[in-house]
Amino acid sequence: MVTLKTPEKENGFRPNFKRPGVYAVRDFPEGCGRFVARVQPSECEEDDEDMKTLRRKNRSLPSPRFDVDVVRDFPKGCGPMVVSSLKDAEEKSLVPDVEDKESEQRVVGHKLSVASVVDKAHNKVKKALAAYQETLIEMGGECDANFSRLKGWKLYVEAAMYLKKKDKWVNTKKRTGHIPGVKVGDKFRYRPELAIVGLHSHFQCGIDYMTENGEMIATSIVESGRYANETESPDVMIYTGQGGNPKVSKREPIDQKPDRGNRALMNSKAAGTPVRVIRSYKFWEESGYVYDGLYIVDDFWRERGDYGKFVFRFSLRRISGQPKLTLCNS
Repeated sequence: MVTLKTPEKENGFRPNFKRPGVYAVRDFPEGCGRFVARVQPSECEEDDEDMKTLRRKNRSLPSPRFDVDVVRDFPKGCGPMVVSSLKDAEEKSLVPDVEDKESEQRVVGHKLSVASVVDKAHNKVKKALAAYQETLIEMGGECDANFSRLKGWKLYVEAAMYLKKKDKWVNTKKRTGHIPGVKVGDKFRYRPELAIVGLHSHFQCGIDYMTENGEMIATSIVESGRYANETESPDVMIYTGQGGNPKVSKREPIDQKPDRGNRALMNSKAAGTPVRVIRSYKFWEESGYVYDGLYIVDDFWRERGDYGKFVFRFSLRRISGQPKLTLCNS
């Protein structure tokens, strides 16, 4: 065992002695730590021609290396970024860079443009409905070609057809899915208003449809109460096909056929396309129609109806995620 002897004090002070110098190699990235150290050359290095030559050749002096325990004392995040876990990587991929002002402006601009399109579509629907109300008031005291005073159902249809001739209808191209400017829960006082806004184009027929790829598919149905429809739950309804109903045609009941709207609903089941559902309602002194949202045709079958004839029955299920109706129907 070697014992180091501490020099004795002279006149109360320890004698001066030189500490051994240590060469260290900086092996972490430049710029780490709280400040960047600058190593100034010593006086001998400034005057040494060999040192000048080495600096010109961008070489460093060889220095011995020692194994030194290093404590990481520079701030977190210094140097190249290292993702500590998969979770951190996922979070970084989902969080946008707020410093990227151009990207942020593009995202905000996209949201504003979408909102602007929705507002424009809604304003078009409101404008068309307002024009219909004004036309009803103006035509209320007029007569038709047979000098019969326009009133009731006849007035509602004549006013709607007048607006159609004036190109005041909106969303006239048939489509599946939601209608621009019409939200789930929107109410309509008169049946022709459904055609004016593009929700359901027929004034009386309960099934509306279009042709796509050579096949008829249903776009919308109206539950008006004239057929024996049932509501099994808030999200499931049993809809009776069209045709053979004496309440509508005022003729003898007949078996329903797999054509027109019935065929369109069958094809919608096979294609899996959504169908708009509009329900009639009567609540206290208020009555009209309400847009219930999109449904999928789950199944259909044939059975004997109320008048002893065969009818088609369709089971429709409401697509989840849509706003719930709060209106009381009857």
